[in-house]
Amino acid sequence: MRSPARHRRPRRPAAQTEPPRFTVGRDHHGWWVVEDRLGRVGGIFANEDAAMHYALEESNRDRRAVRCQRRGASVEFRLAR
Repeated sequence: MRSPARHRRPRRPAAQTEPPRFTVGRDHHGWWVVEDRLGRVGGIFANEDAAMHYALEESNRDRRAVRCQRRGASVEFRLAR
């Protein structure tokens, strides 16, 4: 007689969630900033709609890849070297 354990599917490891690739928020001057966690793209924008549009387009419209910074915390745009 076979053990019931042999007929079970192997357990998959829990899916690891990556941190969001883009952070959208305001810098210390009040400009809207998109910062890329990978340091590849990003920019400074005149308004929140433009910043969100850019971040969503760069992430193939994946909302999980975009995080909005909480009020009062600043996001600084850094150029990758």
